[in-house]
Amino acid sequence: MFRRLFLVLLLPIAASACTATPAPQPDPLAVPDQATQAQATPELAVPDSWTAFRDDAHGFALAYPPTAAQPTTTSEAAFYLTLPADPSTNVVEETIAVRIVPAGQPCASPLGSGFAPEELSPVTVELGGLSWLRQTRSGAAAGTASTWAAYSTSRGDRCVSLDYTLRTYDPANLDPTRFPTPPATVDPRSRSQDFEAIVATFTWLR
Repeated sequence: MFRRLFLVLLLPIAASACTATPAPQPDPLAVPDQATQAQATPELAVPDSWTAFRDDAHGFALAYPPTAAQPTTTSEAAFYLTLPADPSTNVVEETIAVRIVPAGQPCASPLGSGFAPEELSPVTVELGGLSWLRQTRSGAAAGTASTWAAYSTSRGDRCVSLDYTLRTYDPANLDPTRFPTPPATVDPRSRSQDFEAIVATFTWLR
C-alpha cells in the first residue's frame, strides 16, 4: 500500500517537472552598450599641469599636456591642435585632432578613408574605461615620412575619432657641411603611444 501511495504522489511531481518553463539564461555573446555603463555625470580626470577641453555641443571633454599652442576648431575637427615644432628634432609637423564622425557612417577615423581595413592594422583597445578602435598608417612622400594613429569610440548614435599625425624628415638627407650636428630622430611609435595618455582622459559628458 505504501508503495502504491508513493507512486501516486510521485507521478504528479514528475509531470509538473516536465512541463516547467526553464528560466531564461543571459546571452554570453551579448555586448552591453557603453552608454548604459557610463555615469550620468562623469568627472574629467585632469593630470597635474594639463589643460582641460570641454565641448558641450558634442558632449565630450578631454585633457592635454602643457603647450604654448592653442586648440582651434576647423570644418573637419571639433578640436585641432598643432604642436610647436622642435628645431632640435626632425619633426616637420605634429597635430592632434578630434573629429566628429557623421551619424550613419562606420565609427572609424576619417583619416582611413580610401584604405582597405586591413591596411590600417585595426585593433580594439581599452583606454580610460572605454573601448576604442585603433587604426594606424605610415607612408613616405617628397622626402618626408608621415605616420598617424587614430582612436575611435562611440556612445549611442555619436562617434568621435581622436587622431594624431606626425610628419618627419630623414636627417641623413641633410648637407653635413651645413648641418654638422644632425637633428635628433624621433620615434613615431613612441610618440603615438604618448598620445594614448590624452586618449585615456577622454570623457563623455552625456
